[in-house]
Amino acid sequence: MESREFRNALARYPTGVTVVVTRDGDGRLVGLTANSVMPITTSPARLAWSLGAGSRSRAAFEHATYFAVNVLSEAQVDIARQLAAPLPDRFMGLSYSESGCGRLPKFDGCVAWYGCRRSDVLELGDHIMFIGDVVECDEQEGTPLLFFAGRFAQLLD
Repeated sequence: MESREFRNALARYPTGVTVVVTRDGDGRLVGLTANSVMPITTSPARLAWSLGAGSRSRAAFEHATYFAVNVLSEAQVDIARQLAAPLPDRFMGLSYSESGCGRLPKFDGCVAWYGCRRSDVLELGDHIMFIGDVVECDEQEGTPLLFFAGRFAQLLD
C-alpha cells in the first residue's frame, strides 16, 4: 500500500486535538500538537500517543519521567497552531497552571487533562509510541477541538 493513499484515508477519520508536554533534562518545557492520543486501559488508567521517529522532541519525551496531555477546546485553535509551529519558545504568552505531575502545564480552558508517568516507549515503524500510566486527570465542560481532512473542525449541535 502506498503511504500517501493510507495517509489520505486516515485524514477521513476525525480525531481530537491535544497538546502533549514534558520537560527536558534542563527543566525546559517541550511540547507539540498531537492527534494520536488514545486510551489503552481504564484499570489501570493508561494512555498512549505517538510521535514521528524523526521529531526533534523525541529525546525529551524518551528521557522524561512524566508527560501531560491537554485535550483542547474548540476555542483553543491558536494554542494548537502555536504548539505545532517551529518557534524557539512554543509556550510564550500561553496561559496555564503547573500540575503536581512533573510541574507540567495544564492549559486554561482545556476540556480534559491527563498527567502521566511514562511506562513504556515502543518503536513502531516510522513512529515512536509513548505509553503512560495516568496519575492525575481533570475535566471541565466544553466542546473539544477536532481535526478532520487536514483541517480543524467543530462539533455541530
